[in-house]
Amino acid sequence: MDKFDELELNGRKLLESFLTQVGATNLHPTEDKYAPVDYYFTYNDKKVVAEIKVRDIKYEGYDTHLMEVSKYKSLVKDKKDSWSDTAYYINFFTDGIKVNAYWYSVSSIRNFGTIDYKYCPTTTAAADNGNYYKKVIMIPSNKAQRFTLVNGRWSKISA
Repeated sequence: MDKFDELELNGRKLLESFLTQVGATNLHPTEDKYAPVDYYFTYNDKKVVAEIKVRDIKYEGYDTHLMEVSKYKSLVKDKKDSWSDTAYYINFFTDGIKVNAYWYSVSSIRNFGTIDYKYCPTTTAAADNGNYYKKVIMIPSNKAQRFTLVNGRWSKISA
């Protein structure tokens, strides 16, 4: 299992633990690890699609979090194509022990995000794979719904 697989599996397990706790149903991770979105589920009778990203906790404290524009476009397209009611971009920040989650709705990304170009690794999943400029959306971190995992239970972090 490579680093990409580890991060992908970890993100899906974290999301599933959250969804199980809040009573979401119809949990369906996508089967292709390179699919443009990661998860489908139903919550409060609403069909939801989600893209997951697992990041090192050292990036949590930034005023903005980034999302590749191509990921955003894929999430919005899949929301429409799958007839989902809403879509989320979910960032898990972890150091292997502590875990915090930032849930961004596509509407908050659209309304508050700004486009920029950042010099980033080609992928976060492989070591020393080169860098290039990526078109990204900088999303104010205070626009997220925030949660923390403590002793196996998720709870909301107040602003």
